[in-house]
Amino acid sequence: MTAATAHRLPPLFCANRMLVARGLTKEYQSGTQRLTVLRDVSFDVPQGAFVSIVGPSGSGKTTLISILGGILTATSGSVQIASREIVGRPEKELPKIR
Repeated sequence: MTAATAHRLPPLFCANRMLVARGLTKEYQSGTQRLTVLRDVSFDVPQGAFVSIVGPSGSGKTTLISILGGILTATSGSVQIASREIVGRPEKELPKIR
């Protein structure tokens, strides 16, 4: 999905979607270089849907899943699970959401 497509997606708060990810970016600092692992990833998963995340080694699949599960924090972006925003939640609440 391109950044241009992401801007045409429906609003963040959608009751019929189990998972909503908007503008997820994850960057790491490696010495003097900034590494971008995910850049502006946006998608919806409707309730009852089954999805797969596929791609070559090193493409960011594990990082994406870790952000969606509240294990890692995105550099920017938003994640909602069952209409609950998980980004910025206190660490003690995340196991309940997972």
